[in-house]
Amino acid sequence: MDLIPHTGIDSLRLGSSRELVREQLGAPDRTSRDHHEDGEISEIWIYRLMRLELSFDSEHGYRLSHITSYHPYTLLRGFNPIGMAPRFLLQKYPHLDLDVELTPEESYYTDQVLDLTFGVARGKVVSVTVFPEYQANGEDVVWPGETRG
Repeated sequence: MDLIPHTGIDSLRLGSSRELVREQLGAPDRTSRDHHEDGEISEIWIYRLMRLELSFDSEHGYRLSHITSYHPYTLLRGFNPIGMAPRFLLQKYPHLDLDVELTPEESYYTDQVLDLTFGVARGKVVSVTVFPEYQANGEDVVWPGETRG
């Protein structure tokens, strides 16, 4: 699986509608809804065999807002971060910051330049999440294929 920063994974593109994703991948194995404190809702689609979790967020009109891959062969610019120790991840991606530390065993590192989040559990990277690019104002999304305004 080739993860492309600000774009998606393989032919799956951020900003896609639920209908288009269903045409591409079929029905998800499981769905759930997350209700956020700010009133927004995320509809989560899980594809077990592909080890993908897709989030369609209400704040973006339920467009595909971010993709998380747990697949052991996820490639990011030809490099596989899954299974890597955090100290090596920090060497490979110098723009990483510790974003959230849920427990000493579970944390998330974010690369603000590439808009990626790496999930770490039990001392190794277990997931990579790709987010769309944002305009300089930090509020408006630049979906893949759109030009900056």
